[in-house]
Amino acid sequence: MKILMVMNAKGVGGAELQFLELANYLAQRHEVHVIGLHGTGAFEKAGLDARLRPAAFPYKSGKRSLPQLVRAVRKGVSLRADVVLSTSFIGNLVALAIAAPFGTRRISLQTVSKAMAYPALDRWVLNRFDGLVAGCKDIETYLLRRGHRQDRITVVSNWVDFSARKPSLSAAETRAKFGLGAETTLIGCIGRMHVQKGQEFLIRAFRKLAQGRGDLRLVLVGDGPTLEEMRKEAAGHPQILFTGTIQGEDYNNLLAAFDIYAQPSRFEGLPRTLLDAMFMGKPIVATAVNGNLDAVTDMAEGLLVPAEDAEALAAALEQLLQDRELRARLSRQAHESAEASFSAQQQLQKIENLLS
Repeated sequence: MKILMVMNAKGVGGAELQFLELANYLAQRHEVHVIGLHGTGAFEKAGLDARLRPAAFPYKSGKRSLPQLVRAVRKGVSLRADVVLSTSFIGNLVALAIAAPFGTRRISLQTVSKAMAYPALDRWVLNRFDGLVAGCKDIETYLLRRGHRQDRITVVSNWVDFSARKPSLSAAETRAKFGLGAETTLIGCIGRMHVQKGQEFLIRAFRKLAQGRGDLRLVLVGDGPTLEEMRKEAAGHPQILFTGTIQGEDYNNLLAAFDIYAQPSRFEGLPRTLLDAMFMGKPIVATAVNGNLDAVTDMAEGLLVPAEDAEALAAALEQLLQDRELRARLSRQAHESAEASFSAQQQLQKIENLLS
């Protein structure tokens, strides 16, 4: 089968990494071509299978983007794929332009329900797709409310290749590498610095928690448009560390070294960092939003709190700090749930089955 995959490749986040993991998986048995729009960041930072045939069409926003989008469509048309698989609004739009003249089967991966810039146009485009893959139950609900038919929607949970989540250093070695004390209690959060992720509420919660506790540290991993705003929020607090983007072995090692993992998002799809933390057996505090609810049940895999509520975050973190037995129980359940429900192999196979 010849498969064409179309994505916004300007930068790399969980959705982009997941889409390229799917491309790598499909390339083992099919001829796969990938078109990247807007930039090349996703291609540069992801490990692409040598069998893939990526083509990048970088541009800046505005009228300058039109010539590159036209070239991308021409490239896609020339490939005459059996199926076109796309993600992101611009990726879906280009995929429709490529596939519609030939009646080519087209499927879109939907990764988040709260960030549609052009909801009416997005609905018009998606109504012309043969199938929609929702990354969590909340996205399925959103699509149904937007008028999409149930028989065109398949829920395939976001996934992680847990075989790649093995730390290469001990927690003590990792703490030494990052200048973190061996006896320090680490609260960690991994995610791009963006209004979606709500790191400011975690910083405010931590400032309250850390009063009189010199053994606590908050580690914030990631870059993005709100980084400077978050630095200002944390200004003057030496127990808050910003690491920037971390990948590969450093990502695995630092996540494994955390004592508690926090996910303070305003809204989500189903964040892979949360699934990673579950697999590594971290006691979790997460906001009760969207796809987080597919992964975490309150007092089972972690503690759930309302979004945008620093007081509730602080109270839940305090509960974990005070109750070692609760931390251990949540850790075990989170690991077992991640292995049972969110492994890459089982989810990727579901998508491959939809393509034929």
